[in-house]
Amino acid sequence: MTTGAAVALAVAGTAALGWLYRRDHSEACARRDGFFDVARYAFETPEIMTTRGDYPVLRGTREGYRTELRALADTIQLRKLPVLWLLVTIHRPLRLRSHFDMMMRPDNSEYYSAHGRMPERVSTPPNWPQEAVLRCDDPAEARARVIPALAPHLAQFTGDSRGKEIFLSPKGLRLVYRMDEGQRGHYLLTRLPFFNCTELPRVMAEDLLDLGHRIARSLEDTE
Repeated sequence: MTTGAAVALAVAGTAALGWLYRRDHSEACARRDGFFDVARYAFETPEIMTTRGDYPVLRGTREGYRTELRALADTIQLRKLPVLWLLVTIHRPLRLRSHFDMMMRPDNSEYYSAHGRMPERVSTPPNWPQEAVLRCDDPAEARARVIPALAPHLAQFTGDSRGKEIFLSPKGLRLVYRMDEGQRGHYLLTRLPFFNCTELPRVMAEDLLDLGHRIARSLEDTE
């Protein structure tokens, strides 16, 4: 092959990859726009906030409390496939004076979390998943009230290995749940995440929201 032919072939390959990138980006945006179309019915007075080139945000109320669902495509982890997280935030005041975070298998790449900034680590109880790392800013309250309140709910959240984080504060709580993992071949070729999950099922949204409220009520019952 002559030098000119090689250059022409390289230019054609680059142009093809550029076209593939633009096509996949447009298709990804279209898929993301409808991500909460069904889950919105889990809320009273739902509102979907669209964002340019990213997943929309679903806000509304459930059980009378302001709530937000946010999908996050995490591509920051090196040598790992992208992950699609669902962040469930419930603005329900909790009977706590401190902050607590349970993170499953932390690797210090969880930029969406305050876990690494928590000053104290608490030992994981022997009957809990040993991949769970517990951090807080008040170990006494964590041991006396938070851990007993969370214990009955762990199996539902971590049983399928998709529950990632439970964060509790006096102002509310957040659950982080793994929705999907990107397709390897597509990501290696385009460096764009491609997820098979294109829609959050209503029943999944309701299950996670109800779990959050049960945790809140458990804290009210723990003195």
